Amino acid sequence: MPAQPSPSPYSPYVGRGAAVRFAGTTELGAPPKALPTPPAWGATVPRPSRSEGALPFLTVAQAASLIKRRRLSPVELTQALLARIQRLNPLLNAYITVTADLALRQARDAESAIMRGDYLGPLHGIPVSLKDLIGTAGVLTTGGTGALSDWVPTEDAVVWQRLRKVGAVLLGKVGLHEMAAGFSSINPFFGPTHNPWDPQRVTGGSSGGSGASVAGHLALASIGSDTAGSIRVPSSLCGIVGLKPTFGRVSTRGALYLSWSLDHLGPMTKTVEDAALLLNVIAGYDPLNALSAPAPTDRYTADLRKGVRGLRLAVPANYFWEFESPSPDGGEPRQGLDPAVAGAVRDAIQALRDLGATVSEVEIEGLEELQASTINIERAFFVEEIPLERRERFSETYRNSIQRGLESPAAEYLRHLQRIQRTQELLQKALEGYDAYVLPTTPLTAPTIEAVEEATAAAAARAAAASAAGAPPPTGGGGTGPLANVGRYTSPFNRSGQPALSIPCGFSHGLPIGLMIVGHRFDERTVLRIGHAYQQATDWHKRRPAL
Repeated sequence: MPAQPSPSPYSPYVGRGAAVRFAGTTELGAPPKALPTPPAWGATVPRPSRSEGALPFLTVAQAASLIKRRRLSPVELTQALLARIQRLNPLLNAYITVTADLALRQARDAESAIMRGDYLGPLHGIPVSLKDLIGTAGVLTTGGTGALSDWVPTEDAVVWQRLRKVGAVLLGKVGLHEMAAGFSSINPFFGPTHNPWDPQRVTGGSSGGSGASVAGHLALASIGSDTAGSIRVPSSLCGIVGLKPTFGRVSTRGALYLSWSLDHLGPMTKTVEDAALLLNVIAGYDPLNALSAPAPTDRYTADLRKGVRGLRLAVPANYFWEFESPSPDGGEPRQGLDPAVAGAVRDAIQALRDLGATVSEVEIEGLEELQASTINIERAFFVEEIPLERRERFSETYRNSIQRGLESPAAEYLRHLQRIQRTQELLQKALEGYDAYVLPTTPLTAPTIEAVEEATAAAAARAAAASAAGAPPPTGGGGTGPLANVGRYTSPFNRSGQPALSIPCGFSHGLPIGLMIVGHRFDERTVLRIGHAYQQATDWHKRRPAL
């Protein structure tokens, strides 16, 4: 068993019950008269220009090696990515804001420093994107909502402070489900993000812009947020690598919250090695954030090449492998586990066994009863001090969730915190004697945007009918249709706080499938080690969309 840095794997996190409010209220003036409207979709894709070339297809590690040896200019790399963004963003709608001038200025500064011999490490001169809920001083940060469509923070979020300090280049801010509160990234103000493998399909969410920007090679890496799967779901559906670190490992200060007791920030990249390189920079205790874990950090690239021989992997035998799931609100049955997904994940598990890992099935009883969500309470408190004229600019769906949060009793919130603790104990207990869980990331591949929109409209109609009849809203709200069950496998690990990695492990009808690897708290090194070993033996992560 890997050594655990905390005295007990079941110790609670300091700060998980802390109350956090929107910190940018004093920076908000009167809102713009008009709400933002989604851009027109550019379904016709121009041919790539000579300036774009093949540089956008580099991984972080590859680009860093070339930049360090002065065989690649950060300016040239940034220009190539900006050319690709200009060509493909009308199709993918990955970016809300492109910071071309800032990126070129940062790239020139990086190049000058490197030529002087002041190389800052593997992220120096590397162009990245940030989910548009991560605060960036002087750069528009919308949260994907009309309520904050003109917010320009005066301070950087800690995660961007750390990336900027080592010379990373900001290409821009990428789209998301409004305020990170959903799995589709179909946004009423900024439009849907489109999956690079099939632009008629969703990216997943809420970090859909991060998923599209990395999978579409419009950035070498991105930072997303994850409350119930919002890094891992789009990583699975877009065929990239996404890491939700241990709760508290990466400071969330300066980012917009959906649920401070469940939110995580983490890297979304092309390879596991790249995720480790980013985590080396963004991890670390933040004494100004009550949610930050006072735990020592590691060099997360240290064990990547150790392989999996001798490691003990656990496959959860229940909850995570159901093929059917009834609808909670009287709509169509939720889609269960796609047999093609199950088959690809089973093959990936066998590949790890062939590489020398020991694989066993484990029973995890009682998990189903702990999955009820009450994060509406936290989101309502977080936005409560935003001026009323701004709160009225949230979408109707988000305003309704705020109202439900305001009407929820305090006892329900305490039960929410209790469920977090019980889930943590349950999932850590079941992992005793093993190094990691391996299981599917999502139960399905990416559905079409049209199917999700139709299901959302049908759910809204049922909710309106219930309201007109004086009945309470349906339990499932808008969470019906093809994405209703998409966070079933990811969300328990937000409650447990364990590090969870999604990596591509196959395709079904041209759409990516994700494998999830979950480890002990604060043991990202083992999780990354397993994922890297799998990627060295397979080539799923090397495939790319025909764009």
